[in-house]
Amino acid sequence: RRQQLPHMTCINLVTAAALLILCCFAQPVISFPVAAARQLHKIAPMANHACNCQDDNTERNNNSGPLENLCLTSLRACELMTPLIASIYDELILTSSSSTGSDGVQKTKKDNSAFTIADGTVQRLLIKCLFSNVAFRDIVGEEDEGEEEDDGIDDNWWYQVQGLIIPKHVQPLVDSTRIQIESLAKNLLVSNSNESYYSKLTMFIDPIDGTREFSNGKGEQCSICIGFADEHGKAIAGVVYRPLSKPSPTWVAGAKREGYASHNFEEEEEQSTTGAVLSTNGSISPFVESLIAELDVPRIKAGGAGNKMMMLLQQSISVANKEEVSKTHRGHLYIQDRGVSRWDTCAAEACLNAFGGQLLKLTDFLEDEKDGYYTYLASQTNLDFIPNTANLTKYNSNLQDLPSPAQKAQDVCQVKAYSNLCGLVCFGKEFNTQEGRKYLRDAIRKAAAINAPSLD
Repeated sequence: RRQQLPHMTCINLVTAAALLILCCFAQPVISFPVAAARQLHKIAPMANHACNCQDDNTERNNNSGPLENLCLTSLRACELMTPLIASIYDELILTSSSSTGSDGVQKTKKDNSAFTIADGTVQRLLIKCLFSNVAFRDIVGEEDEGEEEDDGIDDNWWYQVQGLIIPKHVQPLVDSTRIQIESLAKNLLVSNSNESYYSKLTMFIDPIDGTREFSNGKGEQCSICIGFADEHGKAIAGVVYRPLSKPSPTWVAGAKREGYASHNFEEEEEQSTTGAVLSTNGSISPFVESLIAELDVPRIKAGGAGNKMMMLLQQSISVANKEEVSKTHRGHLYIQDRGVSRWDTCAAEACLNAFGGQLLKLTDFLEDEKDGYYTYLASQTNLDFIPNTANLTKYNSNLQDLPSPAQKAQDVCQVKAYSNLCGLVCFGKEFNTQEGRKYLRDAIRKAAAINAPSLD
């Protein structure tokens, strides 16, 4: 046996070598369909909240249209920011359960909405780093910090966000993320030849859509919303990115004019074939209650307009892929008579349009039977204001003191420039037919006859 051992070892080595050669030749055949599928669907690979796919994105950007180029670059930036966002989220969860609380990393704004250091930092990284060399017509972000002179921006400025100090152990991650995004901007945007086209676009940013959920331990419901509108104020391209989805980030991106529509959802998650009305985690209006009853569908609570749009779109795609239910109305709906803002809906509207859906004004859809879209342009006054329509609230009012009892806005100066005052109706491709629209409009009218939309 001892004499045979070397002989057997030689045979095993020869066999192993042969298998290794076969594997080397077989590997391209096995891996090619995966690579081809990613290229076909334009899905950037995800791993550990961020992927090292800059070269892949660079190649695709060079072969894409100007709007798709913006989407791909925005997606890559979101990937790079994900570890930082996750770190801040962990800090919020940790400090909220401690005796000192989380006041050092979050606060409440004047309109009672939440603000965290993630909101301010993400917006700064997008405006001051990623798109600082792109001469857009305008950039509108939710977190207004006023005009900042570039000469006054130093390292310390990056660590202070609207009176809040970024924890010292998080600051190195801010620095490394900033360097990565500046490199991304240099490689993917500065060298392109779309300057004149981009100069007509307005960008709307919600750095953390669903901040309330982000600060309350429901981070999977928050999203980064980056939308682009043309010179007429029409949303034409956008990215909605959920950085804290499990097991990895999920996103949608689209630009209908260039035939670009891409998504990355959790493939293993089975979607229901029963449609629902998506609503806020909080209370809903009597109108929405009546609508749910009229449609006879369940209510699904979720935070963030961008997140709800993604839930709607994921369900829409799932329904479309199932022939046995493709002719029935089983997609989700997001119908809201209470106010959100332009930065909440610009990217969502562009993405829905790219996938065959719609985001429309509730007032126009209900009364005029026409498609009414919000106007996404920088302005000192609300470009979609209709007198005596919306109720004044702390969320949409410019007044220091709200009238009591509540009153409808009579003058455009009474309301914030970017408040969506006309409600919204969101639906997927399965409803975007003459039959589907009639079904929705009839249900909305019946609900409105019982309880009129609040429009507050």
